[in-house]
Amino acid sequence: MNIALVEDLENEQMRISSIIKEYASANHINIELSIFNNAESFLESYRPLKYTLIFMDIYMDEMTGIDAARKIRTVDNDTLIVFLTTSEDHTFSAFDVHAYHYIIKPESYETLKESLYKVLNDIAAMQSANVERLMISSDGTEKGIPYHNIKYVSSNRNYVQIICRDNREYHPRMTFSEICEILNKDNRFLRINRGILINMDYITDFGDTCELEGGHTFPVNVREKKSLNQIRRNYVFSKLHSRHDQGGAHN
Repeated sequence: MNIALVEDLENEQMRISSIIKEYASANHINIELSIFNNAESFLESYRPLKYTLIFMDIYMDEMTGIDAARKIRTVDNDTLIVFLTTSEDHTFSAFDVHAYHYIIKPESYETLKESLYKVLNDIAAMQSANVERLMISSDGTEKGIPYHNIKYVSSNRNYVQIICRDNREYHPRMTFSEICEILNKDNRFLRINRGILINMDYITDFGDTCELEGGHTFPVNVREKKSLNQIRRNYVFSKLHSRHDQGGAHN
């Protein structure tokens, strides 16, 4: 689970991040938490679906959390936003940007913990339901890797590795062709060269090479570069179209 916390008060950053880390430890869930001091710095690096969940303070200097959420919704209708505030004044504005939740920050640590745990439990339950997984045998145990966590699969002769978004690495007892046969049924995966299958959700640049989040770079098949790039463009367009349709359904 990838979470962003946009909060300008250091003491609140510490309280909220501490609760999130407690939750991750207690529930054995891998949570990557990114903390931002203001909305401007958060939006600079934002891209659609980068975060599973965004905790957004409303009252911040310069750009407010509501304004930041409006900017997010121009490109991303799917990411869940939870507003954190000391007042109910912006409840209706929160609904306008399709906020998932609206938490009034209490003075009590335990009360805040209860509110945050409820949200995190809901998100964890949604993630575990109906999530497609690649079932593999690795290191003597059976594992199910959610498709959205797979960054790329590569093969070098008989050596196959799966790299995930949290940089975990798996070496399954499957051939590269067997994995491709399964993952190619999902349109987010693209074979860009011999022995290289990537998840297009992680592409940061595409040309003679394909660059993925985390600095991974792979050569693109020269003869198929044009058609591969068109597939990538079609995929991005289909996602944008899907979000537009979903956004319209809210109106």
